[in-house]
Amino acid sequence: MLNQLFKIIDKLTPAKYRWLLNHEGFRRYFANTGWMFFGQMFSLLASFFVGAWLARYLGPENYGVINYAIAFACLFGFVASLGVDSLLIRELVKTPEKRDELMGTSFGLKLIGGLSAFAITAAAAFLLETAPLNRTLIIIFAFSSIIQAITVISSFFQARVEAKNNVRAQIIAGLISAALKIVFILAGANLAWLMVIFTLDGAWQAIIFVLTYRAKGYRLRAWRFDRGLARRLWHDSWLLMLSSAASFILLKIDQVMIGQMMGERAVGLYAAAVKFVEIWYFIPVVICASLFPAIVNAKKTSSDLYRRRLRNFYFLMIMMAVLIAVPTVILAPWAVNLLFGAAYAPAVLILQIYVWSGVGLFWGWAINQQLTAENRTRTIFILNFAAMILNIGLNLVLIPALGLPGAALATLISYFAIPVLMIFFRKGRREEGGEGE
Repeated sequence: MLNQLFKIIDKLTPAKYRWLLNHEGFRRYFANTGWMFFGQMFSLLASFFVGAWLARYLGPENYGVINYAIAFACLFGFVASLGVDSLLIRELVKTPEKRDELMGTSFGLKLIGGLSAFAITAAAAFLLETAPLNRTLIIIFAFSSIIQAITVISSFFQARVEAKNNVRAQIIAGLISAALKIVFILAGANLAWLMVIFTLDGAWQAIIFVLTYRAKGYRLRAWRFDRGLARRLWHDSWLLMLSSAASFILLKIDQVMIGQMMGERAVGLYAAAVKFVEIWYFIPVVICASLFPAIVNAKKTSSDLYRRRLRNFYFLMIMMAVLIAVPTVILAPWAVNLLFGAAYAPAVLILQIYVWSGVGLFWGWAINQQLTAENRTRTIFILNFAAMILNIGLNLVLIPALGLPGAALATLISYFAIPVLMIFFRKGRREEGGEGE
């Protein structure tokens, strides 16, 4: 499929630029990105359309209950990753000969993080949530934090630019999850069973990751946990974990605050709008995951090549977000009514505001990749923490004043805070005589 695409692009490309298409590195990264794009798009589209059917079936109130519970659990899910993933990719690219030590140590750290995340989430549910159903759903979903440990295999394939292996896991897991949700709708099962299905989404991927890893000739038994390496990874990653915490909270706090201030039905309406935007979040994830190894390698090669790739990277991310936002604003009334139904009509205005937050989000994602490549974890934390605090403050003011559109506006402003603050950081470094970024 990708070879046919290369032939089409080759025919449409001016002769003086065709050398790039034949460049081995370009073809490799293009193919890797293509596979990741296809896999994520397939999984998210299947999840989105089945999710829309599910939202129609549940109605705004029950749909809000499910999304509120997931958002609450995600506030503490950051502990599960311990900020290891980006560092693991970076280290696997730099020192592939240490594969088994890196994999075993990272898995051990993420398993500890997953167990800790589950315990913290369960404790928070008992302390902060009074509704028995909400508490039960939160605890069920918290089990997904433990399952995430095996995703170190996904990072391994990303570092080797072998996205096809991850795509296979995503597609199969997506199909299983979609099928189970359809069974739930047809069987009329209760919300607890639906949350079990959401929780097991990661389990299907984990099983396929393990089978693929072994099929490639690698052995999980060869993984070794190295305490010294664990300390070094933790030293580099603890700020990334806190940055991840700020990102998780920034992403989900609006739904939790809406649930506390306006009720579950409001969460359902807001979540429906957010789903239209989240369906595109695979784009920055795919681009960053696929091109991050190239950016790391460029930094090792030359500063000029590094800066050139960064400029192209930023331009690509921002343009993709704008190209998503414009048609979404135009088609929002028709799309919401078609997919979610008339009961979700108030979600149209929320969507038209919220979709522009994607520009800041995509831009911020690119900034995080650059700073990770430069090992500037402190700056990542400061940017994400500032955006999180801004988001909470704006929600406290704008939700009572404007309702759900106020929450969407708060998110939009907060996502743009990261690139704006980055500009000030860059200006400050230049005035101090440091290198510009």
